[in-house]
Amino acid sequence: MLTFSKRYIIITLLDMENQKIPIKVTIKHIAKVAGVSVSTVSRSLRNDPAASPKTVTRILNIAEKLNYYPDSLAKSLRQKKTNTIGIIFNDLNNPFYTEILSEIGEILNEKNYSMIICYSNYDFGREKKNIISLLSKRVDGVIISPINDKSENIDILSKNAIETVLIDCYPYFNEKCYVYTEHGKGAEIATEYLINNGHKDILLLSGPTDSLLAKHFIRGYIHMLKKYNMKVHEDFIIRCDELSIESGYETFRSLLTSGQGIKKHFTGIITISDLLAVGIYKVANELGFSIPGNYSLIGYDNIEITSALSPPLTTIHQPRKRIGRESVSILLSKIESDKKEVKNIGFEPHIVVRGSVRKLN
Repeated sequence: MLTFSKRYIIITLLDMENQKIPIKVTIKHIAKVAGVSVSTVSRSLRNDPAASPKTVTRILNIAEKLNYYPDSLAKSLRQKKTNTIGIIFNDLNNPFYTEILSEIGEILNEKNYSMIICYSNYDFGREKKNIISLLSKRVDGVIISPINDKSENIDILSKNAIETVLIDCYPYFNEKCYVYTEHGKGAEIATEYLINNGHKDILLLSGPTDSLLAKHFIRGYIHMLKKYNMKVHEDFIIRCDELSIESGYETFRSLLTSGQGIKKHFTGIITISDLLAVGIYKVANELGFSIPGNYSLIGYDNIEITSALSPPLTTIHQPRKRIGRESVSILLSKIESDKKEVKNIGFEPHIVVRGSVRKLN
């Protein structure tokens, strides 16, 4: 049994009395200081036309001196709206996603919305946890890049009637809005460009197995090879665990230096991400081969750094800012109006020709 001395209790009580415990200021406190009714304070804080300008100014000054801030949670419960949007992206280290996020953030700020940002890292379990967490925070809507085209996690959003816009994903979910790039088309453009420059043996650095982007990218690459009656070498399709510079570096370096690497020679390389291509540049500097002298290289995304490489990287452009703008525009339209139409927007990528591809005889 625990016992405490009277001296200990007295000292503890004194310590508690000496501490300044912050008190949350409410409109009742403001009303008492101002000598007006609670309803008058409420009208003044809302800048209601029914309140006189003089009263509004006086109440706002008092509220500022008392460090009053509105209880957004209570307000959201009354209005059944939090003015908060949930964002779930696969990889926040990838400039492709961060540039989209930046555009979304700017628009949400203009519209007086805040956002909660999560990342799934292409992991089903993490994606599910993110969705459940956003539901618990009562977000008004969600913009998500799902890990694949059959993710059961999207059903959780549907069952909870959360307005949702999917990006970087093809429209395989019923009754869902999408903003996406034709990734398969991007792979076709890159493959055809190398073929037209005389390349017959083309390596593809693809993404994680569950990646929807990777599935369509590989499909577009194979389609273009077959169109030109070229053999598809399965060992020329290399999977990278991550779409990162380090993953590109490790994968390609291992490919060139390990005794179990590809036996057949290739002259062209397509990467599913510009970051993987940057990793190949790193290997070139380390091992002393030339781009495009030894290998011609095409990236995907057209992130800002690609124009500063030496030589500048030829890449496939995705309209990241437009993806961000359209996705948030569709979502806010669904949240703020009674119109619940399903809207799908697909952008066609295009090639940005620079100096990383050479023409073979």
